[in-house]
Amino acid sequence: MLRNKELIGPFVITLALAAASGLVCGALGGMAAGLAGAVCTALAGAVWLAVTARRYARLRQLGEYLASVYAGGELLDIRDNREGELSLLKNDLHKITVTLRQQSEQLAHDKQFLQGLLGSISHQLRTPLTGMLVMADLLARPDLPDEKRAEFTGQLTAQLERMQWLLERLLTLSRLDAGCLVMESAPVSLPALVRRAAAPVRVALELRGQTLELDCPEGPAWQGDEKWTAEAVTNLIKNASEHAPEGGRVTVRLRQDALAARITVEDNGPGIPAADRPRLFERFYRGSNAAPGSAGIGLALARELARAQGGEVTAANRADGPGACFTLRLPMRPGAL
Repeated sequence: MLRNKELIGPFVITLALAAASGLVCGALGGMAAGLAGAVCTALAGAVWLAVTARRYARLRQLGEYLASVYAGGELLDIRDNREGELSLLKNDLHKITVTLRQQSEQLAHDKQFLQGLLGSISHQLRTPLTGMLVMADLLARPDLPDEKRAEFTGQLTAQLERMQWLLERLLTLSRLDAGCLVMESAPVSLPALVRRAAAPVRVALELRGQTLELDCPEGPAWQGDEKWTAEAVTNLIKNASEHAPEGGRVTVRLRQDALAARITVEDNGPGIPAADRPRLFERFYRGSNAAPGSAGIGLALARELARAQGGEVTAANRADGPGACFTLRLPMRPGAL
């Protein structure tokens, strides 16, 4: 109790009153001594009553403040630098209320993000599903010509492949968000990684008459996850192909130094509009030059896969001509970037 300055003053006053009462009683004796002792006791009680009333008033104010915060009121800085149990309580309650308000705001933000995410996913799935239902009805017609049946079957297969691609990427993003996507760490030949990343999109580029140029000299092995890094590069090449014109060119360059490896993917399309740059890596964001049917998750996935390994993906317009340039930076050793 003596360490609490809120009680030291009243305690000292009570001791002084008790000492004064003893002296007066010893000096007066008889009825006068009893009266003096009663007066001193009453004064001591009044002191403690005043202290108790003041403490209860502060507790009541604190309770009213907490009730207002619970009702959504404004947070106030109730921290108190004075010593005492109530001051310590106010400081602890301030920390708790601030933390709870931050968590509440984060939950509201997450809820809004989830609503937008579910809306985007439903939109991405609704479009191919609608087309698939129409084609399924057409394929059920017995009088459908064989050439049309083959055409609709091919379109149905393409829509199913698009849905499979979308769901696989969404699953990868959710695993990254949950922190349960395991990244391996093994020596990787980056030129081989780029060739592996380019393989899945070569046919699409050829169908559009586009040229894919690889400038990837041999260099030191990089330590990381080949599979998921190749996935990131594939998404960058696919994005470049979607924005390059038919008959255009996509160039992939690899450069390495002691600190980092840099894989740049360039196209000769219209470039990145200034309005799209702040949101370029947002999930499901489709820029003004987005290709028809684009899901808007390839760039977001590429960046998340890079960051999971200590790297980064950046975007800019080319300095030597029209087109965009995306750069994937990977640290040659952990923490190098």
